[in-house]
Amino acid sequence: MKMRDTIQRAGRSLRQAKARTLLTSLAIGVGAFTITLSFAAGAGGRAYTDAIVSANTDVNELSVTKAPEQQQEGPQKYTDISSAGAASANPFFPASFLNNNDITRIVAVKNVESVAPNYSPSVKYITRTGQDKYVAPISTFSPSVKLKYVAGGANSNLSTDEIVLTQEYVKALGFASDQAAIGKTVDIVAERLSSFATSPEMETFTYKVKAVSDKSGLALRAQSTLLLSNEAAKNLYDYVSKDTRDYGNFALASVRVNDPDAAETVKTELARMGYEAQTAKDVLGTLNTFINVLQGILLGFGALAVLTSIFGIINTQYISVLERTQQIGLMKALGMRQRDVGRLFRYEAAWVGFLGGVIGSGMAVIAGVIANPFISEALSLGDINLLIFSPIAAAGVIIGLMIVSVAAGMLPARKAAKLDPIEALRTE
Repeated sequence: MKMRDTIQRAGRSLRQAKARTLLTSLAIGVGAFTITLSFAAGAGGRAYTDAIVSANTDVNELSVTKAPEQQQEGPQKYTDISSAGAASANPFFPASFLNNNDITRIVAVKNVESVAPNYSPSVKYITRTGQDKYVAPISTFSPSVKLKYVAGGANSNLSTDEIVLTQEYVKALGFASDQAAIGKTVDIVAERLSSFATSPEMETFTYKVKAVSDKSGLALRAQSTLLLSNEAAKNLYDYVSKDTRDYGNFALASVRVNDPDAAETVKTELARMGYEAQTAKDVLGTLNTFINVLQGILLGFGALAVLTSIFGIINTQYISVLERTQQIGLMKALGMRQRDVGRLFRYEAAWVGFLGGVIGSGMAVIAGVIANPFISEALSLGDINLLIFSPIAAAGVIIGLMIVSVAAGMLPARKAAKLDPIEALRTE
């Protein structure tokens, strides 16, 4: 028999047992549904992490921290703090924080363009005339972080007298609207933390509202903080922390290199000097590893569903062989070759796998298309979809399930092919 005739005959045989074929295909479809969704979630997750990294990092920048000292086992030798150098004289910040000496060393590294310590000054409150006082979390503005603005804008760096508010602070400070806040001034009151002061000393810093930001699904930072330029944050930091024991100690610093290709080289050199550096590529790799683990878990559930359906295929095919024993004997008596009989049942198994794959993948695509807008709205992702379906991936799932189904149908097909035609015709 020609291959085309065998495929058509296999299809007709399955149509004669529609309910059994449908139920077996649905069992396979559960696995196809899960596997297709896992591929879509993986593709969407990686696209999302790419967007997050590009929105929050710069390929020319590295985040640098001080590498922790290796703790030696057993009793440790005492070192008199008073005789230690300036870099380690502070017992509260012995090794895990960067200091000014570290900044100087990093600046001297080849291909390093600039180093900006992370200033996070702790201020008393923010207010404006006639309004209540509110706690004011301060962060430094970075042009590489793509914020979502509802009024104004700050695509380049801020001036030292400008600030970016969030919508929550616009409302709390009594502005009529987000747009009405643009160009107006707010006051940030800071308290000098000095052990030598007999009474608290405070100073008011006035800033003009440059923009109003909204929460974004892409921004990892600056979601609910007030943004100042690095120089303005440094001025606040100097005022607040001068003459305190933690002055000049920074959790991390942003190191800008003059060439993106030099980022890895600088990272290696900093590691040799005792610092830990993270590039945009490292951030992306960490996030993708997490997504790959989640995708692997989903694929495992899908594979378990497919494994379960294999036994359903074997059972269905064996029942089909038993029910059609006389028919198989008649076909062989009329000249149908043994290999053609085996091929017929393998094609039937392939049809079952194809139907299951199409049903499962199709349902996954429909569910994903419906769910994407709700997911994007819930996570404030805008136009980004967390489920991205690929025709190639869907086709691969269907073909893979057809192969699995054919493999599962090998034993029943072999049994059918080896039936003796005379004995088969005698079967009632």
